Amino acid sequence: MSDISRLGFGCSGPWGMRWFDETRAIGLIRTAINSGITQFDTGSFYCDGEAERRLGLALSDLEANEKEALTISSKTGTRKNTRGKLVKDFSEEAMRHDLETSLQRIGVCRLDILYLHGPDDDSLQKALPVLVGFKQQGLIGNIGVCGVGRGLEVATNTPEVDVIMGTFNILTHRHQETFRNAKQQGKKVVSIAPLAQGLYRQGFLQPRSLPDLWYLARAMVKNRTELRRARSLKWLHEIEGWKASQLALRFVLDQTDIDTAMMTTTRPEHLILNIAATERNLPEMLSAKLAALAK
Repeated sequence: MSDISRLGFGCSGPWGMRWFDETRAIGLIRTAINSGITQFDTGSFYCDGEAERRLGLALSDLEANEKEALTISSKTGTRKNTRGKLVKDFSEEAMRHDLETSLQRIGVCRLDILYLHGPDDDSLQKALPVLVGFKQQGLIGNIGVCGVGRGLEVATNTPEVDVIMGTFNILTHRHQETFRNAKQQGKKVVSIAPLAQGLYRQGFLQPRSLPDLWYLARAMVKNRTELRRARSLKWLHEIEGWKASQLALRFVLDQTDIDTAMMTTTRPEHLILNIAATERNLPEMLSAKLAALAK
């Protein structure tokens, strides 16, 4: 697998929602590309397909060689049923439908990475021959697994899997050993939520926009414990010359077992700030202080 950019853009969440201005969403992707980001990740079920469609629109003006220089990934295995509930489906029919739909929406002939989204042991083993077939047909370049806990551990020890994707940030190091094992086996490692979803952000509890409200609602449902811990980290905003998000991102980028930090944002100014963090060095004392947050 060829090198992938240290910083990637996740096409998901508020960015892909119909209530978030499409022109602004496309502008963020183009700013990212112009700033050197070459890896973009999304999912067939994200925002009811709107995320993939928007990514496709953002890439539509690129020349063929410019598209080929990017690493584009999507996911399969999760979908909405007729009642609008997210369910798992790793059947060959469902995965082929997801892949064909993703290719059409994004406007490419091949995905660089297709991730299985949260498979259990049995689903992974059943899905692998299908994904290997996609790879042999030239429809995908690499097989990935996005998951948590044991799902990632099993994927790491599965030879057919090329890339693993899991959460790692200043608030949780849950997958640190799994990432290390994956690197030792020659796999690529992608961290999601490297900014810890901004739970430490000043004003997080007083949303001023629909994206702010979306992040708060998500945190109240899925990350209450981490949110409580994050609210005590006022010192993150007191480091001269650094924004809190830059500290969080730089810490993740400094992990030798992580190839790419997959961030997302709805604000161009935040995108530029975070890109700038890739060119900075984190002082050793700060790095140690950040490392201790998850212990």
